Amino acid sequence: MDSIPSHLRSLWEEGFFKEEVPKTELVMRLATRGVNCSADTLNKALNRNDFLLSRRHKGAGLVYIQKKPAISRVVDTATTELFDESLVRSLGRAFEQEVADLHLNFGKSGTCTAFLLRKVLEKLIYIGFARQGVKEKLDDGSGTGRLVGLEAMIDIASKEKVAGIPFLTPHTAKEVKGIKFLGDVSAHNPLANVDMKDVIPQMPYITTAYKELAHHL
Repeated sequence: MDSIPSHLRSLWEEGFFKEEVPKTELVMRLATRGVNCSADTLNKALNRNDFLLSRRHKGAGLVYIQKKPAISRVVDTATTELFDESLVRSLGRAFEQEVADLHLNFGKSGTCTAFLLRKVLEKLIYIGFARQGVKEKLDDGSGTGRLVGLEAMIDIASKEKVAGIPFLTPHTAKEVKGIKFLGDVSAHNPLANVDMKDVIPQMPYITTAYKELAHHL
């Protein structure tokens, strides 16, 4: 049986505490989950957690509200990885504007974040191929100097090697297409927005892709 703290955390992660929740309402919600505990046990769990604030509300007694959205925890972790000093340094001056824009939008706007992450991925592939003298591998074959689409770029990057090292490992290439899809939605679908909750699961793959591609800059 799950502990009271774990049930509280689950409710937090589900967004139950986005607005003030009277303690009486919390007790009823826990009951619908099959959780019936003593007032003392519940009070201890409420006092010891690190994600809820308690307030005394006139007419409602104690109410509880989240200190910050649950997604903030994973956003914080993803932020640390994305803006890792060594990674940003390896990207260099060519990506200063994109990194600055990501600082402004990451964790705040999923639509802007997805677009920027996609742009950096595409730009990394292009500049990496150019600096390694194999940019022609990205031509679409029309003779007009146009490039293949990003999905094709990713596939080519997983096959092209320099000194035996691929621009992208096949596994990374496969997984990073998720951010390519979200970036396409943000850029090309006027009726859709991208939520940060959709972006976050892609972050381990996108940061890995950036690191792999940065080796070829």
